[in-house]
Amino acid sequence: MTKSPFSISSALSRISRPDNSQDDAGTALDLTSETALVPKRVRNPDETRQKLLDAAFGEIRRAGFGGASINNILDHSGVTKGALYHHFSGKAKLVNAVIDECLPGYVDTVWLNELENAEDILPILMEQVDRLSCDNAPELLEGGCPLARLASGAGELDESLRKRIDGVYRYWRRGLASHIGKAQFNKTVRTDVEPSSVAEFLIATLHGFLTRPPALRNLETQDAFAREFARYLNNLRPAG
Repeated sequence: MTKSPFSISSALSRISRPDNSQDDAGTALDLTSETALVPKRVRNPDETRQKLLDAAFGEIRRAGFGGASINNILDHSGVTKGALYHHFSGKAKLVNAVIDECLPGYVDTVWLNELENAEDILPILMEQVDRLSCDNAPELLEGGCPLARLASGAGELDESLRKRIDGVYRYWRRGLASHIGKAQFNKTVRTDVEPSSVAEFLIATLHGFLTRPPALRNLETQDAFAREFARYLNNLRPAG
C-alpha cells in the first residue's frame, strides 16, 4: 500500500478539527465532572496587605493602640490570620506600618492636598476648620483626628512608636510650611513670618481642638475655636 505524501494543509486540518470529531471522541475534558479542572485563584499580595492596613487603621482609630484587636482587624479585612502573619510578624509591625503608611496619607487627604497649587491658602485653611462641625466633615475625622488621638496616648507608647508619630507631625509641618512659603511668594501671606513656626502653631492649635471627640464639641465650642482661628489667619494677611 502506497503511503500518502506528507501535506502541511492536511496536518493543520487534523490539528484544528473540532473536539467532537470522530477521532477525538472521548478525549475532550468533561468540565461538568467532579474532576474538572478549575482555574487557580490569583493572589494579590499587595491588595491583601492594603486590606490589612485599612482595617488596622480603622481599628486603631476606634480603639487606640492598646485596645486594637487582631480578631477585629481580621473580621473587617476578610483576611486569614496566616495571611496577616505572612505580611506582618506581629501586632507591633502592623501598627508601625499603619503609622508610616496610613497616617501620612490621612494628612495629605484631609489637610494638605487642597492647598496644592492654591494661590491663596488662607480661605482653604479656614474652610477646613468650618467643616469640622458640618455634615460634610471628612470621613477620616469621624471619632476625632486619628493622629491627635494616637499622639494623646504617646506617653504610654515605646520610644519607637513615639518617634514614628513625631515623624508624621514633621511631615505635616514640612508640607504646610512649604505651602505657606509659596503663599508668601504670591503675596497672600506676610513675608515677615517664619513658615515653619506658623505651621507649627496651626497644627498645635488643630491638635488641641481635635483631641476632643466630636461628641464633646458643642456649637459654642466650635464657634469660639473657629472665630479665634480666623482671627489668627487674618493677621497673616499682608498690610494694605
